[in-house]
Amino acid sequence: MATSTAKQMKKMTGHLACPICCELYKNPKYLPCYHSYCEACLTKLQEKSADRSSIACPECRSSSVVPAGGVKDLPNIFFINRLLDEIALQRKVEGEEEAKCDLCFREDPVEVLCLDCSAFLCSICTNNHKYSREWHNHNMMPLNEVQYKKENVTVKPKAKFALCQEHEIELNFYCETCEQLVCHYCIMKDHFQHEHDTVKKVANKYRQQMDDMMKPIEKMIEGLSTAHNKVHGVKDEIGAKATSVDKEIDTYYDKVQRQLLQRLQHQKDVLKTELHKVLGQKQKEASLHLEKMEHSQAELESVKELNSAVKRGSDQEALLMKKQVEVYRYKKTKPIRYRYDMDKQVMDNVKRLSELYGKLGTDPVETVAVEFECVKDFDQSFPQFGKLHIGPNIYVANSEALNVPKMISKGEMVNFNIVTKDHHNHICHKEGSDITSQAQSSRGDVIAVEMKDNKDGSYSASLIANHVGELRLSVTINKQHIKGSPYLVNVHRNYRAMDKPNKIVDGGGLKQPRGIAFGKDGVWAVGDESNNCVWMFDSQDQLIRKIGTNGNGNRQFHLPLGVAFDPDGHLYVADHSNHRVQKFNPNGDYLLQFGSSGFGDGQLRYPVDVVVHNGRVYIAEHDGNRISVFHCGGQFCQAFGSGHLYGPFYITVTNNDQLLVANKGHNCISIFTLDGAYVGKFGEQGAGRGQLSSPTGITTDKYGFILVLELTNCRVSVFDKDCVFVHCFGSSGTTQGQFSSPYGGLAISNDGKIYITDHGNNRIQIFSD
Repeated sequence: MATSTAKQMKKMTGHLACPICCELYKNPKYLPCYHSYCEACLTKLQEKSADRSSIACPECRSSSVVPAGGVKDLPNIFFINRLLDEIALQRKVEGEEEAKCDLCFREDPVEVLCLDCSAFLCSICTNNHKYSREWHNHNMMPLNEVQYKKENVTVKPKAKFALCQEHEIELNFYCETCEQLVCHYCIMKDHFQHEHDTVKKVANKYRQQMDDMMKPIEKMIEGLSTAHNKVHGVKDEIGAKATSVDKEIDTYYDKVQRQLLQRLQHQKDVLKTELHKVLGQKQKEASLHLEKMEHSQAELESVKELNSAVKRGSDQEALLMKKQVEVYRYKKTKPIRYRYDMDKQVMDNVKRLSELYGKLGTDPVETVAVEFECVKDFDQSFPQFGKLHIGPNIYVANSEALNVPKMISKGEMVNFNIVTKDHHNHICHKEGSDITSQAQSSRGDVIAVEMKDNKDGSYSASLIANHVGELRLSVTINKQHIKGSPYLVNVHRNYRAMDKPNKIVDGGGLKQPRGIAFGKDGVWAVGDESNNCVWMFDSQDQLIRKIGTNGNGNRQFHLPLGVAFDPDGHLYVADHSNHRVQKFNPNGDYLLQFGSSGFGDGQLRYPVDVVVHNGRVYIAEHDGNRISVFHCGGQFCQAFGSGHLYGPFYITVTNNDQLLVANKGHNCISIFTLDGAYVGKFGEQGAGRGQLSSPTGITTDKYGFILVLELTNCRVSVFDKDCVFVHCFGSSGTTQGQFSSPYGGLAISNDGKIYITDHGNNRIQIFSD
């Protein structure tokens, strides 16, 4: 037995332990809640229970009714017993437990292991086993060799079947009426009239039923697993977001702190500069004032000294000083001697000093009121440098886009609204959701979607689709799609008639053109009803050749209506009134014809149109009211459509290999598989949107849009690939873009232009977007 298997067994034993006794299960039973325990453990629980008729599950606490026969009648868990047997067998093989002979009670040493019976045998039982008719071809291996080669030997215990207690044979049948295992004797005796079958068949049937029951469970598990992964992803995103914002806050506030310190230092320096500037100026003014006062005081002292000298001196001395006297003035504390003529100057000086004294005054200069006022409650006046914007609790599954159109025109501006909602389906009246929108065309081009936050939980979005085809519009919130996303929008073409000549002229020109088709390299052909010929043109709309004349011979026509090309450039023409189809090579040379007048297999009755697809030629028979199918070599394949078609006109094959028939008589488009099975129809009689009146021509473009030419309504109606009406263009008249009796020529060139045979106006009109 392989080592990996042994390791798995050892790991498995942890899951084979009874949750109550924590030992390997012994005769395990399971309760209706599907939790399993040893029979003995359940018996003890029952004995301790106040109500002996029930047991409370130790794990889920649900109450389980005990059968009338006691715990022993609870269902056995056979797969656990089988796993336990595998573990026991593994231990014996590896020598962890003593192996005894499984066939006798002699307790002789075990010598051999039968790999087919998974039985240990003594020497005597080995010989019996070897020479028995039933077991002689079993693979028996000596036990020591098994233990030596255990990595390459696989042994599994045989399944144990319950024995019939009455007949002591295996219970190989199951009575579905009684829902119990029985032996074949029981079947004949008591269950012969019951619904019964072999155990194997009933078990397989039961397993299949369980598989069918499990399918929704598996889907739910898968859905929960997906949801779990999404929630786990959201949890991780929240953690990552928290870490990112936390780092962002640290970075920002570190920067703010540095800038604040710089600004505070700058503010401090500005205040000090202003202080010293103001007070320095005041100090200078005070110094000048002091100097003036000192000078005046010195002069006054000089006058005072003169007066003292006059008083102290004699009369003679006083008179001598009257004429001249020296006084001292002080300038910057240094005395300067001056001579005064006392007669003239003393009184002048006294007068002048009196005036100066009045001006200087005796009061000191005004002081400076300078104080520093700090912001006491700076924590309250301190600005909040940042705040958290907590986004709305948006529930993506309820959020949706409104007014998303299913169909738009190429180049049209599309406007729609996105509404965010919470878990209770209420609008989140908040702004700032992580919402994105993207549009992708069928070509893979990404189209920009303009988004505007309306600040109320809604968003306005717009885009312009410049490519025809299917557009996938995705709207996500926090990278999860909202309800309905991605939305599918079909972009159709707006056709307009091109400024081309009304007639293609050659030898009398086009007259009552009918069928038209494109082939290799842009070559195209048109059937001319009145001229009984087919005109062929190149990709530049220049005439290449004219094929056929009036008649019923080869290369002659009687009303050539429908035309078609195969991939090799061969031309097929529905020769309407000759009841046949003619085939020509790319040079216009006749190759073959098939069909004749009639309603039988291989016959045609007024064929109108022909289409070649996958080596088969599909022909619409106007009077035959059917579609006949031939091989390209002219061999008949089948006919279909009877009962569904009435006056079929032109036909086409869609991108998904369906045949569309312009069912003129029923005013609808009939749909068939290429094998002829009827699928359905669309359209009804009328001139309204989606209604049809005598549809004759039909074709499809590469995007799947279906174009139908209507004889009575003189217009082309456009449907999408799901046969839903899109729009229409054209009207009755003779001017550009109008039609007169359009009998069905409708084809699309390689560059997407639409060529329409305007039967009544004897012209071909070309439309483009």
